[in-house]
Amino acid sequence: MSLTGCKTELEQVVNLGYLPPFSLPDSLALTYGQQVQLTLPAEYQGRADVRLALSFRDNPRLKLTATDSLTAVLGRAITVDQASRRISIDARRLYPTSTLSDHNGVRTPRTYQATLTATSSSGFQPVKSHFTVRVLPAQLNIAELGTADKIPYGYGIYDGKPLYYTVDYAGLDSTNTELSLHVNGRPDGQVALAGRRVVLAADAGDPAKKAEWIYDMLPTLSRDGYRVAYRQFRVVLMPKPKFFFGTYYSSYDLTVLQNRVVIQLGKAYTSAAPTFYPEKYKGSYALKSVEKDGLPYSDSRQVFSVEAATGKVTVAPNTVLAAGSYKLTLQTQATTGLTLETALTLVMEQ
Repeated sequence: MSLTGCKTELEQVVNLGYLPPFSLPDSLALTYGQQVQLTLPAEYQGRADVRLALSFRDNPRLKLTATDSLTAVLGRAITVDQASRRISIDARRLYPTSTLSDHNGVRTPRTYQATLTATSSSGFQPVKSHFTVRVLPAQLNIAELGTADKIPYGYGIYDGKPLYYTVDYAGLDSTNTELSLHVNGRPDGQVALAGRRVVLAADAGDPAKKAEWIYDMLPTLSRDGYRVAYRQFRVVLMPKPKFFFGTYYSSYDLTVLQNRVVIQLGKAYTSAAPTFYPEKYKGSYALKSVEKDGLPYSDSRQVFSVEAATGKVTVAPNTVLAAGSYKLTLQTQATTGLTLETALTLVMEQ
């Protein structure tokens, strides 16, 4: 047998009596619920003499459930199609690796082992390829909260009403699964799971309703006792933020209002910034409306303005305003999502 210099390396291997080598990845990391396909080299397409087979003998001998061994689970989840020459891996049928079952105390291995073998009825030598699969738990979502943060935060105020948060399975099949809820810290009996809803009771949080209170929760989806998906999230309960013109002395819970100011008509004026407490939840400010002597006022000349960052009210020097009381209503949306309003009355005199 002679080899010419124009033949490819792959052709040389075949001509020496071996099937084409596989080009499979050595390892794959999948998320529970994910499905992937691996396509074999083009040289395997249309070859009726080649038979493909998967083996899972390199895995530990485990019985993952009352009815299924690890080998049986892998055999259903990792398959090869003889016609299309594709390997399909269905992580919906697997359990996350290195995961302990609450039902039987069995832990899945760190990785799943698979070996693909190609044999030929035409006399070519067989080839093998070994690869591993690691499966990570999927991520649940909380319908009422965003998905951008690793640990989403929800906020609520003490208003005598319960709060509800819905666990979103994010497209995962819930058949034969169980949803549970763990509350980190010392449970106080004020948080419960009702179906897919996490319920914070009306009396949740600080018994005196004066201090912030954080609930750190972990909804978990399990199948056969193995955790397949979860999502940690937190809810902060607090008194309604204080938003007004004046001074707040937090040590004494004392409020001093300064929401009525007498200024000279036509002159420029800038107010002090309004108080917002707790300050860490402060958002931006906007002017919602203006009234003069109790009636709506159209500020067509834009004499009044509010600094978005601080909430300071500014009156531009002007000749269009008449003497009287001007009530300016400011609006702010706290970082918690709560919208608050307060008013400053400017009494303009000659």
